[in-house]
Amino acid sequence: MRDTEPLIALINAQLAHSGAEFVTSMAQPAGPFGAVVFGSIDNHAVRLEFFIEPATNMCAMHLFDMTTKKVFAERVAAPTFEKAIEGYPWAAAIEMLGII
Repeated sequence: MRDTEPLIALINAQLAHSGAEFVTSMAQPAGPFGAVVFGSIDNHAVRLEFFIEPATNMCAMHLFDMTTKKVFAERVAAPTFEKAIEGYPWAAAIEMLGII
C-alpha cells in the first residue's frame, strides 16, 4: 500500500460535509498491509492509519488525535477502503475535534 492520495481525497469528500479538510504533512508505509498518514484537520494534528487485515482481506482505518493520544472512533472494517471511509463516523470525529 503505497499511494494514499486517493484515500485522502475520499476522506476530504466526507469532511467537506462539515466544512473541514485533512491536510497531509507526511505519509509512509506501515508494513506490507498498511500506511500511516500524518497531517491535520483544521489545524488539529491527527494521524490516519490504513490497513488490510490479512486473514480476512478487510480494509480498515483509524483516525488518531495526536494531541490527546486517543482514537476518535473504533475502526470500520469493510471490503474496500472506500466503504470503510464512507462508514466512518466523521460527524462524531469532527465534534470531538471541536470543529463544529
